[in-house]
Amino acid sequence: MKKVEELKAQARRLMQHRVVHNALLMYAVQFSSYLFPLLTLPYLSRVLSPEKFGLIAFAQMFVWYFVILTEYGFNLTATREVATSRDAPEKVNRIFSAVMSAKLILAGGGFLILLLVTQVVEKLRVDLDLYLVAFLGVMGSTLFPLWLYQGMEKMGQVAIRDFAAKGLSLIVLFLFVRGDEDYLLAAGAQSGSMLLSGLVGLWRVRGLGVRFEMPEWAEIAGQFRKGWAPFAGLAAVSTAGITNIVALGFWSTPVEVAYYSGAQRIIIAFRSLVSPISSALYPYASQKAAKSERDSIAFVKRYAWILAAPFLASGLVMLVGGPVLLPAFLGEKYKESAAVLQIMSFVPALFAFSLIYSTYYMLACGYDKEWMRITAMVTVVNLVLMVVLLSTIRGSHAIAWTGLLTEALATLLYLRFYRKRSKELGSSS
Repeated sequence: MKKVEELKAQARRLMQHRVVHNALLMYAVQFSSYLFPLLTLPYLSRVLSPEKFGLIAFAQMFVWYFVILTEYGFNLTATREVATSRDAPEKVNRIFSAVMSAKLILAGGGFLILLLVTQVVEKLRVDLDLYLVAFLGVMGSTLFPLWLYQGMEKMGQVAIRDFAAKGLSLIVLFLFVRGDEDYLLAAGAQSGSMLLSGLVGLWRVRGLGVRFEMPEWAEIAGQFRKGWAPFAGLAAVSTAGITNIVALGFWSTPVEVAYYSGAQRIIIAFRSLVSPISSALYPYASQKAAKSERDSIAFVKRYAWILAAPFLASGLVMLVGGPVLLPAFLGEKYKESAAVLQIMSFVPALFAFSLIYSTYYMLACGYDKEWMRITAMVTVVNLVLMVVLLSTIRGSHAIAWTGLLTEALATLLYLRFYRKRSKELGSSS
């Protein structure tokens, strides 16, 4: 009995720990952002034809270029800046104002680019209304100051409201989307939920004591400069994955995009489970790195396998059970997606390791330029693999193998840098 009570006490202390508490709240937000769409996946795969499902998937991936543009590098640089300045309210106000202004400028530019591209490219022009609907998600991402809540470690202020906004869109989708004629509504229910969530998140910043003050241009430009190196690296990695799908859409048919997307959305759901822990730990890792690089190395050594272990297990389940589980989940008309899921089954585990060595160590310790060089190299390799594989094997399989090999290369290069610095500093890794 005494041991049981001790375990209960340890569990209570663990749940009250700041990092654990923030991670759980991040999971609530991440659940609404990624797993709610996953809940709709079996329904949409059955009520929509693969062609319409593929068109929606392509449009959502295409506008994700603009989500990356508006996020810039702020989720890293602004989070870090807020985390170290949260005891100075006026400074936080200035950071918030400058970053939000920068994001709105980027969103406006992105919208103009979208209009231009869709007018020039005929294949996109015929579905302009779909791309405009999908762009609502870009605005939601722009308005939601997740970086502010992360930096101030106040995710509880927004998690429930964000969850409710996404839940409302889920209800709309189930009630009103019945077939191919409702495909625009299906896309709007998903992107509209992001917009509603962004508005809720922005409205709640006053509860943190943060307010918008018209920034000087120098402050906005300063945020652009700070975020440039992380943005260049993140954009290189993120746009590589998006470009793979966009290339598949132009190279092949919407049906082939649907087969790939059906499996990829499951992989994304598992990958998204890495991010809440990463986001909750990043301010803590940054503080460790600010004190000592050796402390940062020890921190990474302690958490790497703990973070990755669940995703190694899930990868094994997908590899072995994919041919049975995926058709049962999406329906028999998506059995072609099972092989794609098997190819990508260990991508979430590789992503977990990659985040540990790149974000918790390299970026937390200020190795932004070295990190950017690695990501640039990986991006080039991704493009070469994509072109070669699309020319030699089936499109959906080609993109799946490209994603797996690229993720593996990135993880190995980040790990090599971490081990090299560990040896130079005399730390065992």
